[in-house]
Amino acid sequence: MNFSLPPEVTVQSQVLNDGKIYQFHHPTLGLLGRIVLQDNPDGLCHISSEVAGDPNDPMTETRAQIFEPLSQQLCAAVEAALGKGRQTGAGKPNTGISPTAPKERIASQQIPCPKCGEIAALLIFANQAKEIAEMEDCARKTYSIYEELDVVTWIIGATVGTLKGDPIAPILRVWPQRHAIKYGSPKMFDAELNAILPRHCGGRLP
Repeated sequence: MNFSLPPEVTVQSQVLNDGKIYQFHHPTLGLLGRIVLQDNPDGLCHISSEVAGDPNDPMTETRAQIFEPLSQQLCAAVEAALGKGRQTGAGKPNTGISPTAPKERIASQQIPCPKCGEIAALLIFANQAKEIAEMEDCARKTYSIYEELDVVTWIIGATVGTLKGDPIAPILRVWPQRHAIKYGSPKMFDAELNAILPRHCGGRLP
């Protein structure tokens, strides 16, 4: 089967009893999506193409822009290998259908407003995340949580080094506006958080 990937995209395959799963990963976007090939009882091959992420998450469309051409290319390669009429369910990826994954518990902490006591911020701890892709995977998995809570939200990754004796970790602010990933210490983050919390009651978030 003739199928090529862009150099920045990698694929992992998993063999099923009745088919195969291809999962596509990007170094800065994390999991892009998956393609599942399954044998039907009638002898035909069913192809399902799924973009990873919540349909309300703007990053899902960003992933789809990369994943959709790959999906179409693979579907065409499968059709060429098996012959027309040997597949169903191919075509444009189904946005918002996340690949099946084991249940995962992700720690978080709600920070109250010092004035009114209501929830003013959310910290999500990606304790194993050191790479940008891993931070983006955590942001994707938890999108529905911080969208519903609707308070300023950061994802804090694992320690990747030290600066003047303080641990340094990747920090990604994802809500209400997305910021670029930066690396900082607990002291640096606390200073940012303490500057934002007083703005909860009628203030404008930066």
